[in-house]
Amino acid sequence: MKKLKLIYALLPLLAFTSCKKDSPVKPVTPTKPVIAAVSDSVAYTIDGVTYTADGMSLSSISSGTEDANRKLVYPDSTNKYAYSLVGKPDSVLFFEKHTILSNSAHINVIFVKKFYRQQTPLNFPGLKSVLTLFTVGKHPLAEDFEWQNSQNGIAIDAAVSNKGYSSYNAYDGATTVVIPPGFQKNSSFEITSFVHATDGFGGYNLEAKFTATLFNRNGEQKKLENGYLRLHIDPMYADKGI
Repeated sequence: MKKLKLIYALLPLLAFTSCKKDSPVKPVTPTKPVIAAVSDSVAYTIDGVTYTADGMSLSSISSGTEDANRKLVYPDSTNKYAYSLVGKPDSVLFFEKHTILSNSAHINVIFVKKFYRQQTPLNFPGLKSVLTLFTVGKHPLAEDFEWQNSQNGIAIDAAVSNKGYSSYNAYDGATTVVIPPGFQKNSSFEITSFVHATDGFGGYNLEAKFTATLFNRNGEQKKLENGYLRLHIDPMYADKGI
């Protein structure tokens, strides 16, 4: 009789032990790494001199739109200083310009892309479209920015010895230096990383490496080499844009 009582006493304990063994183990959800917003910085070499900007350097962002696929229009054949650059009504060129300035470097890096106007309320595209400017991979240099505005890609300005140089052949009336198309065929701009920052106010971190051929208004040429760029980007876009 005592043995029977002992068996009944052990049954609840055995049942509890069995339940513990059969209980599923809850999976541990790994925590996502915190990605901090980076500071804007740049480094590049021109004529053997390396220019850098980081830390306490000044940086700014601006954006806007211009007519795309433009043609040069004169009021008459004699007045070369009075002209218009007129684009097709169905398209607009959106640009986002990042300026980095220090005691050493002064550079603008401009991301440009054409959009159809019906996609761009108030001429600004939506976030999804704007993010295509920063796709990881190689991007061409837009040779005709500020002129025909027919090309997507990257445009660069840099100051060297207090002179301004650009990677694009902008139109400047009768003083324009005409450079044959294809002058950036040996240049490159590659975005190597573009990630969403999860710390602070969000935004995106971009890294890129680049080279470019630069010209001034007199046609003087410089080669920009070993370019490295790091940006924290809060893209400008239309809330209701596509």
